[in-house]
Amino acid sequence: MNSHYLTSSRTNPVFYLFRQTFSENFDWQNYDLEAVHQTAWQEFWELEGHQLLEHKWHKRFPEYREQSESFNSEEQALWLELWEKHVNNLTAKFWHILSCASENYRNDLEKSFGQEETIEDIKECFEDLNFSKKERKKKKKTSKKFAEKTEEESFLGDNEISLDFNEKEQLRLLGLPTSFGSQGKQNLKKLRNLTDSSSNSEDEDDLIMENESTNQLHGVQKGFISKKNQRKLNKVKILAAKMPEFMRDENNRKMIKYWMKRFSLFSRFDQGIQLDRESWFSVTPEKIARQTSRRLACDLIVDAFCGCGGNAIQFANTCGRVIAIDIDAKKLAMAKHNASIYGVSHKIEFIHADFLQFAVGTKLRPDIVFLSPPWGGPDYQKQSTFDIEQNLLPVGASHLMKLSRNLSSKVGFFLPRNSNMTQVIALSGPGQQCEVEHNYLDTRMVALTAYYGEGLVKAN
Repeated sequence: MNSHYLTSSRTNPVFYLFRQTFSENFDWQNYDLEAVHQTAWQEFWELEGHQLLEHKWHKRFPEYREQSESFNSEEQALWLELWEKHVNNLTAKFWHILSCASENYRNDLEKSFGQEETIEDIKECFEDLNFSKKERKKKKKTSKKFAEKTEEESFLGDNEISLDFNEKEQLRLLGLPTSFGSQGKQNLKKLRNLTDSSSNSEDEDDLIMENESTNQLHGVQKGFISKKNQRKLNKVKILAAKMPEFMRDENNRKMIKYWMKRFSLFSRFDQGIQLDRESWFSVTPEKIARQTSRRLACDLIVDAFCGCGGNAIQFANTCGRVIAIDIDAKKLAMAKHNASIYGVSHKIEFIHADFLQFAVGTKLRPDIVFLSPPWGGPDYQKQSTFDIEQNLLPVGASHLMKLSRNLSSKVGFFLPRNSNMTQVIALSGPGQQCEVEHNYLDTRMVALTAYYGEGLVKAN
């Protein structure tokens, strides 16, 4: 057994999903993981791949978009060569992350069917780790430096403005000329240098890190190392001041990790998104919510546990009308505010109610019901297998499914990543099937989404 982990961006993680149709007689031991691996790669590339390539390209070379029309034939050839290297490097990175996630998927699937790791399985992971004392010290020192660097840089968000100035801006501020000799020759020389150095392993690592500023690629040449570190420290202080007060409290230090992931929860977080304490660890990450909304596109959908609106906002982009229900009036007000930031509040009807009572008394008949009930807080992660009948709030999964099917035969269910898969399949009913998407951000599974009902479940 092997498990792989690859550090990548906190602000814009790579999203993969592994999809499988399950029935009561599903044989996971003969599961064709390679076919799932290939399908996941193809779906990722169609949905995200090209967009990510272009986004990272324009982030690294912002001048390309502005000057592309004025390039001569020699410059165009150099840019094309640089683009091809960019595509190859990123494709290799994304493929590696998928391969690591794929192995973890196999292990996660085994656990969800009640197959626990044995001591022998764990020993296999360490068979080849016979480092000398000198090597262990070196690795420990490197890991410590990397941890310090990651902790410092993790505060830098994708949507935050870099404090560095490039050389040309500095010259302008000093009132000095910004070009000497032929500007075209200088640009061509710079482009050749970029093309020659694009295969550098350090630069390749920078490509996958969304929170690296463009200026950092050339920090050594510009002599900004000490100043840049000081700016980062200043920025850390500024960002710490922006954190909610309860996160800065000594007793809530564990909540800081959710703050670092804020842009993966809402890409427009810095435009005024509002979350209460509970929502920081219960809101659906935006990429997962967007994928779910694609699968559940319809005329009318009910979001039974709306919370602060992560799913409802995305449903508004694919559905004609969204009924968002929550028992907490404060959360509902935040959801409405957040929906206005995304410009979709006019498509969502926010209802302050208890879904358990709403489902019994309403005459509404939506096309689909979406369930994302509370999981009982972060402590669900401590369980090896999450019992969806005993631990979901306010009631078990079977009761929620029964209420939902009174409204619609089609149901989507958002569940913890460690849910008991036998119980998830049993919700389908005798002789029926369900489809489960295991949602991965980078190499780590964060949740699973199950689909029930004819028309939602795709055939194998």
